[in-house]
Amino acid sequence: MDETTRMLELLNSSFPALATMTPLEGRAAADSRIRPAANLDDVVSTDDRTVDAGTHDIPIRVYHPRVVHRDAPTTVYAHGGGFLHGSIAGHDGFCRRWARATEATVVSVGYRLAPEAGPGDARDDVVAVVDEVMSAGLADRGILLAGDSSGGNIAAGAAVVLRDRGASPVVAQALLYPFLDPEMSSDSHHTRASGYFITSELLAHYWRTFLGDHPDRFDADVSPLAVDDLSGLPPAVVVTAGLDPLCDEGAAYALRMREAGVPVILRHHPDQFHGFLTIPGYGPALGAAEILWSDLRSLITSDPKDHR
Repeated sequence: MDETTRMLELLNSSFPALATMTPLEGRAAADSRIRPAANLDDVVSTDDRTVDAGTHDIPIRVYHPRVVHRDAPTTVYAHGGGFLHGSIAGHDGFCRRWARATEATVVSVGYRLAPEAGPGDARDDVVAVVDEVMSAGLADRGILLAGDSSGGNIAAGAAVVLRDRGASPVVAQALLYPFLDPEMSSDSHHTRASGYFITSELLAHYWRTFLGDHPDRFDADVSPLAVDDLSGLPPAVVVTAGLDPLCDEGAAYALRMREAGVPVILRHHPDQFHGFLTIPGYGPALGAAEILWSDLRSLITSDPKDHR
């Protein structure tokens, strides 16, 4: 039995049945699994701060790398969790690895969650954090917007908002197996519906919680897939996993950006499952992460024509 099969068996048997719980019960069950990061020394220090968004405060954690690359943009990171759960603490180890590998400051965002928050709220929190990072002088080389799963949706949506506002500081995007299609219409939702940790049943539960009283809503506040014009967005790395129900929608968004003239690196891992990159110590994730860091360096420093 290979490492991926063993990990899937463990996840399938141990991850809480969130779709059978109320949203807040599910959040508590998922977040109870969080363990402290073991790689504290990957960064020289962290700062926990809040960003004043007018009606509420947004918690952030700033990771300061031991080595700073002169050309590296600051990463603003949105964690995954189906819009329902997840936190700065849950992605602490991954953001430390990100800061070390990219030699860049990383700002992790504790955005508002469903069901208390609705479509567009988390995205607007990330936009507010980008504004604060820029005004605080933490991003001399611009911003790399990044996120995994629902965080990939949020990061991509923030890139659209900042483009539309004009003079966007965002120079790149990194979207890791993004959660984009509330209609769940792609083939991978059927061929990978169960048995691979994150199931279509759970994803439907996340969408119901996120959309609330408007289950058929599908607009730019819900997903960047609903945006008609994707031209002028920053270059992107999109990561997909072959054993993931979300695989096809991530690839579809990458294709639409390419067709709009956006430089895109689509990195597909056919034998991996949703969320694999953020699992500490998981062997296949280590090599995939090295590819991601290389892709980000390439995206930022090379001619955009190379990725079309």
